[in-house]
Formats: sequence, structure tokens, C-alpha cells
Amino acid sequence: MEVNKEEAARCRDIGAAALRSGQTARAVKMFSKSLKLYPLPGVNALLQQAEKKLQSDGGGSTTNNGSSSNENNRPNYSSTPSSSSSTANGFASSRSSSSSSMNNATSATASTTSSSTTSATGADGRAYTPAQQQIVSHVLKAKEGGRGAHYRVLGIERTADEAGIKKAYRKLALKLHPDKNSAPHADEAFKAVGLAYATLSDTQKRTIYDRYGEEDPDNRGGGMG
Repeated sequence: MEVNKEEAARCRDIGAAALRSGQTARAVKMFSKSLKLYPLPGVNALLQQAEKKLQSDGGGSTTNNGSSSNENNRPNYSSTPSSSSSTANGFASSRSSSSSSMNNATSATASTTSSSTTSATGADGRAYTPAQQQIVSHVLKAKEGGRGAHYRVLGIERTADEAGIKKAYRKLALKLHPDKNSAPHADEAFKAVGLAYATLSDTQKRTIYDRYGEEDPDNRGGGMG
């Protein structure tokens, strides 16, 4: 029994030295062995102390190692955001360029549309468009063209039949009617179209017009007979 007691004391001392030097696992082992040999006073307390320290050191180490391991095993996405950002910037630039092109096209279309539909105000206070002014000018210019003016006013050939004459007249009359067109001299152009139709739609008047070039065959003087 005394031998066990001495051996237990020796194990206790070795365990204490190991605990002081930071060899916690060895200290736990020696304290446990000491208690098995002989229950010396204070050894149990030393064993508990060593076990707590071992658990603390081991847990911390494991935790740290685990954390370190997790950090090492964690995929490195540092380059991905940069790549994604670059791609996103590329799309943004492309969309910006497309948007700019679309805006330019829209502006150009709007400008063209505006220039063709911009209206002015006639003497009667009503608005008219450049297209309405253009057709008035065209008819008045054709009217002053000399022989064959009626055909030019209606925009038809000399060989046009009655149906062709009527169709051309209706088309122009709708565009030049005072209720539709407020451009300057629109009424004069409307009258010119009416006279051209009245002359060419009547076979006798058309024959006289084609022969003599009279603007209004009804106004021919007797000397022409």
C-alpha cells in the first residue's frame, strides 16, 4: 500500500509539472493514474482542473481549427463579383447604347412628323397643314399653265374617260373644299377644280375645249363660231 502511495505521489507530481508546462493531456493522464494508485488529498481537484483546461484548450483549438478549416474550404468568390460587375456593366452599356439609338430614332421620326404636320392658321382662324398648302399651290400652278390646263388641274391624261375624270375631281374636291382646307387661296383652287370638271365631264364642252383651248366654253364669243 505504501508503494502505491509513493507511486501515486510521483504521478501527482509529474501531472502537476505537466499542467504547469501546458501539457494538459499528460497532466490529466498522470492525475488519473495517481488516483487509481492511491487517493491522495487534492489530486481529484487537480484532475478536475486539468480536465477543464484540456476541454477549454481542446474546444478552442478545435473551434479555431474548424473555423480556419471552414475559411480554407470556403469557395473564393472574390473574382466572381468583379466578373459579374463587368458583365453587368457591359449589359448596362449595351442597353444604354440601344436606348440612345432608340431615342435618336424617335427624335428623328418626331421631327419628321412634326415638320410634315405642323399647322398654320388661315385668314378664317382655322389651321391648315403644309400638305394642304402644297395641293393648293399645285392646282393654281397647273391652272396658269396655258392650253390643256384643265387636264393638269385634275392630274389626268387627255385620253381620260368620264370615270377617270370624275374620280380625279372627287379626290381633289375633298381636299380643297372650303370646309376642309383653310390654306390661302384654297377657294380659288377649289373653283379651278370645279371648272375643270364641269368642262371635261361635258362631251360638247370638252370637244370645244380640246379644239380651241377655251378655259370656259360657255363664255366663248360669237366671233369664234
